Amino acid sequence: DVVSAQPRRMTVDTACVAAVAQAHGAAADSQALQELQSEVASLKAQLTELDRLRKENEELKANGGDTAALLQENQELKANAQELETLRKENAELKAKIKELSAQSAMAVPSTSEDPQLKMRVSELAEALSNEKSTTAQLEARLRDLEGRFISAAKSQKAAEQEAETLKERVQELEAKNRELKTQMEQAHGTLHRAATLSGLDSDMKNELNEMRDFFRDILHQAQDEAA
Repeated sequence: DVVSAQPRRMTVDTACVAAVAQAHGAAADSQALQELQSEVASLKAQLTELDRLRKENEELKANGGDTAALLQENQELKANAQELETLRKENAELKAKIKELSAQSAMAVPSTSEDPQLKMRVSELAEALSNEKSTTAQLEARLRDLEGRFISAAKSQKAAEQEAETLKERVQELEAKNRELKTQMEQAHGTLHRAATLSGLDSDMKNELNEMRDFFRDILHQAQDEAA
């Protein structure tokens, strides 16, 4: 799932819950319990969001590796630009030579019956012309293939560079959101610890609060290990 670009803030009001605990002391009233239950529901929703953020972050970083490979391939294809230019020049030279040979052959043909040496020269020119045409045809085929690959690589490179920039920005955004969630979870951990000391809570609520507190503590420890 795509996370909204607008940063979502946790609705946990640590000051509010702490104030409730202090104001009611050993006797939390029904309003305090309702507020606490609301905060617990909000925390659970934020855990779901955190898990989604982590998965998206992992996917984006994996795609970043594919993009890097594509960029490398495009760089290698771009290196063929020099060869492409050389082939174009060679092709132009061959075409000019073919034109010259064709002209020489045309001028010599009318006199071939009178001059055996000229007849041999015409034959040599015809053979050379045929060879040059064959070489040119092969060169043009290679040139078309290389041009097609070069054009495709140029388009792919532009798309890959744009994708890489988008992935970089998205990863930075997710890392910022993860840092924000970490700060909020630190606050939530303290809030849950204080809230669990309220009297008037049934055993199920206390167990749930303790489990949530321990879960947030484990997440914070995991985040610290990943950052190390």
